[in-house]
Amino acid sequence: MDIYSYYNDKLAASPEEVFAVINDDKQLKNIFSILKEIEYSTKGKRSKGTKFRVTLGVRDKTYRFRNEITEYVHNRRIIMKTRLKQGVITTLFNVEPRGGHSELTVKSSIESSMGVKVFAMTVKPVAKTVMNKEMKKLEEAVRNLNLK
Repeated sequence: MDIYSYYNDKLAASPEEVFAVINDDKQLKNIFSILKEIEYSTKGKRSKGTKFRVTLGVRDKTYRFRNEITEYVHNRRIIMKTRLKQGVITTLFNVEPRGGHSELTVKSSIESSMGVKVFAMTVKPVAKTVMNKEMKKLEEAVRNLNLK
């Protein structure tokens, strides 16, 4: 069941430039105000099998999630799994060239069961509101790449 979806096919930067932002913890923490900390429990920071914890601050609450990168294609794609007591969230970050622009897709979905559906329906509106604001900041950061 989908809990968040974002698509933009008009990012005015190369896929490599967009991916460089997505692939850099420091930039992500500067862009996403909800992202407080990323702690790695494996040596590699960006490869299949990388395990890490993310700390988020949303609406005066702190959340910590265990994650694992399950697919990594340099300059194109990251797929990660986030383990919650309610289930497993799969998140995709995918960047593709589109003429002189880039296409960015971000999708999060949770495994579907009756209990998970209730959880997803509760989380979806908050995730959409918060993440749409954060993705606008990512778009701005990508726009600023070309102004430098």
